[in-house]
Amino acid sequence: MNDMSANSKLKSGDDAWVPSACAICYGSCSITGHRVDGVLVKIEGNPDSVIGKGRLCGKGVAGIMTHYDPNRLTVPLRRTNPKKGFDVDPGWKEISWDEALDEIASQLRRIHKEDPRKLVLHRTTTITASRTPMQGFASAFGTPNIGAAGGGLHCGNGAHQLSGMMHSSWSVVPDFEYCNYTLSFGASKGHSAGHSSNSNMKLAADARARGMKMVVVDPFCNFAAAKATEWVPLRVGTDGAVALAMCQVLVNELGIYDAPYLQAKTNAPYLIGPNKLYIRDPETKKPMVWDMKAKAARPFTDAVSADMALEGEFEVNGVKCRPAFVLLREHLKTHTPEWAEGISTVPAANIRRIAGEFGHEARIGSTIVVDGVTLPYRPVAAIAFRGSQGHVNSLYNFFAIDLLNELVGSSDVVGGCLGFNPACHGFPETGRLRYVPHPDPDGLMIAGMWMGYHYPYPISDPKVPKRIGLQDLYTMGMMSPFDHSDEGEELRKKFELPYEPEVLLNFGCNLVMSIGNKDQVARALQKYKFIASIDIFHNETSYFCDILLPDCSYIQGQDSRANFPFLFNHPAGMGEWCWPIRQAVLPPDGEQRRFQDILIDLADRVGVRADYNAAYNAQMRLEPPYRLEGDTKYTFDEICDRELRNNFGDQRGLEWFKKNGVIKWPKKPQEVYWRAFVDVRVPVYWEFMISLGEKTEAIAAPRGVKTPREFFEPLPEFLPCTSHVCKKPGFDFYGFYYRDIIHANSYTQENPWLDEAGQMDPFSYTIAINADSAKKRGLADGQLVWLENEQGKKVQGRLHLTQGIHPEGLGVGGCAGHWAGRGMPIAKGKGVFFNDLLELDAAHSSPVNLNLDVCVKIKVTPVEGVQ
Repeated sequence: MNDMSANSKLKSGDDAWVPSACAICYGSCSITGHRVDGVLVKIEGNPDSVIGKGRLCGKGVAGIMTHYDPNRLTVPLRRTNPKKGFDVDPGWKEISWDEALDEIASQLRRIHKEDPRKLVLHRTTTITASRTPMQGFASAFGTPNIGAAGGGLHCGNGAHQLSGMMHSSWSVVPDFEYCNYTLSFGASKGHSAGHSSNSNMKLAADARARGMKMVVVDPFCNFAAAKATEWVPLRVGTDGAVALAMCQVLVNELGIYDAPYLQAKTNAPYLIGPNKLYIRDPETKKPMVWDMKAKAARPFTDAVSADMALEGEFEVNGVKCRPAFVLLREHLKTHTPEWAEGISTVPAANIRRIAGEFGHEARIGSTIVVDGVTLPYRPVAAIAFRGSQGHVNSLYNFFAIDLLNELVGSSDVVGGCLGFNPACHGFPETGRLRYVPHPDPDGLMIAGMWMGYHYPYPISDPKVPKRIGLQDLYTMGMMSPFDHSDEGEELRKKFELPYEPEVLLNFGCNLVMSIGNKDQVARALQKYKFIASIDIFHNETSYFCDILLPDCSYIQGQDSRANFPFLFNHPAGMGEWCWPIRQAVLPPDGEQRRFQDILIDLADRVGVRADYNAAYNAQMRLEPPYRLEGDTKYTFDEICDRELRNNFGDQRGLEWFKKNGVIKWPKKPQEVYWRAFVDVRVPVYWEFMISLGEKTEAIAAPRGVKTPREFFEPLPEFLPCTSHVCKKPGFDFYGFYYRDIIHANSYTQENPWLDEAGQMDPFSYTIAINADSAKKRGLADGQLVWLENEQGKKVQGRLHLTQGIHPEGLGVGGCAGHWAGRGMPIAKGKGVFFNDLLELDAAHSSPVNLNLDVCVKIKVTPVEGVQ
């Protein structure tokens, strides 16, 4: 494929390095593309940008092969066969853009008139900047039903909620520059793909080189554990038990905790009554503390933090009460290292030793000077991500791990556990982009900036659901397994939703492969009256689409906010703020169009342009004279230009950024280590869970839906996954999948360079099994086996024997196993389709935040007649 034919403006002799941003994964690292005579010949990291700092992983370098894949969609296609299914030929017919958009718009106009909520949108998380145009379109149209297929459902419903509530950020990372001791639970920050991956890899490597100790608690000795000082293998999904035992050691065995931090920065001193709720001041309704100096209960705002009691029992207005810290201390006493060993298999002695190392290395009470500012110094961090939170008990697992930071006062301080950029004082010349966490009436932190579908705190009151995924009932949930599952339809009937989804507008998601069991997802997709998908390839989900629209690759794309909000994939810690853009290195090929332009065209055809403009104004925080006016028809380039000038001054619009690529300005200690400067608290006692459980149950119970109240307690507890209670003979292993560093999800398996690397890697396309466990069962390296879940669903794969995995674990790399050869022939048949073993029902989902349980009890059997 030669892009010269697509753009006569690129003349012979053209030789340019064009600054832009990668979109192979959501890291969105800054790149430069070398274009010669209209052909992209190389992709490198952009050394002028903080995002990657000139470094680029193999996926980013290989992006050139995804762009030039001859199997990419280049023209709009319409289905001619009304029957839909995996083995059904859609009978695609090429049509014009006007035909395609008219047909989609007619469906959208119909449901917009009937009930806009009948529209469901899904967007890929790979292109992070798709959030603004897709959420804006949903808002303009009037539907709350927008999701990201498996995104969040597998990796973030717990992690993002907790990081937002406790750190005002999307995720957490060690302060690599100053951290001396890191405890990593199921996270690979700095050692694999993900948030700010290339930047973090250098920071983590430098930290290890200067002597930072890194202890990785993980069933698999993979990317992070392989580089760790110590690997601690544990039974899959038991991270929370280990963390709770470590907290017990710190508080009750060693007496190591940062009392001044707990008094000033948490709700540990708040008085709790016998009903597990705050004792509130009768007049102000504020939570009360015991003022040791005044020897009386007072609203927390009226007492000096150093005078707030953490210990003791008191009586206030005739009610006996104790500080929340006392309840936490008592709660932890039952969570001994011996108790955790029985659950996790981690020896109690190791738990005690590591907890002691963590506590002593925290150096409670110490300070350090950074850029002339004296700050608290706690050079330890306990971090977690999808490995530890990808379970029914995702919230409590993550809560227990983060509690380690709260106890020693290492949250968002020098050397500690940092959120990704929770505070920014704005671009100095304009004051724009400023955001800082602030308190609610109870003094608890509200994030200064967010990018999800609801802020992580305060928790919204449950309501009779109107969203198809029931997130307005389960209000701590971001994504839902009930969007596309058999049980979802049943639950909607129980809650008497006045509509069913009829039209799906999909951008870049392969729903069939990324959510869970393919047959359940397929049945849900077959019930839509109309599905349109914007994508670069024909994939497994395409079998259920009515119209396919050819998207541009990121090499041909453009947006003004490749790495904003900063709390997602901008490097944490000191250094510089950086705002890059994504711009087209090459033009569209054939009839490809940018997805943002498609959405704008649809908004015009449906008649919601004014509302779409208003959504852009709100999401981009545009102010006069840059606000979009009424139903004026702006191009997406014009919208990008307005955002950039709004933020950085009239002289720095789109053309300035196309030339310069990025703009940078220095970070300040008061932004990076904001916790010392902002009067907010975080909850180490989740008082709100009591009323949340009561209100959820009040709505669910009359409709025959159970609310397990053990998930709605104020203090974290280890609650087992369904796999932990499986007693079926022969189901000896806990299966899980992990993010393979070679690939981004599964679509890069179509990339020939990355596929070649995956085939050379012993883990990418195989099932990792403990060598001793395999040999005991007569299983051999390379053997083709069936993996079977408790419900009898099976997938095939080849074993790879290793000592680097827990004896009960089975690790599968990524979400592989493509079978749609038409659009992705290279990916076809590679790897293991682990997601097909995931059940999409309430039994395998969190009743608090709807997180899907992604660990499965597995029976392994050889495939007969095959070596």
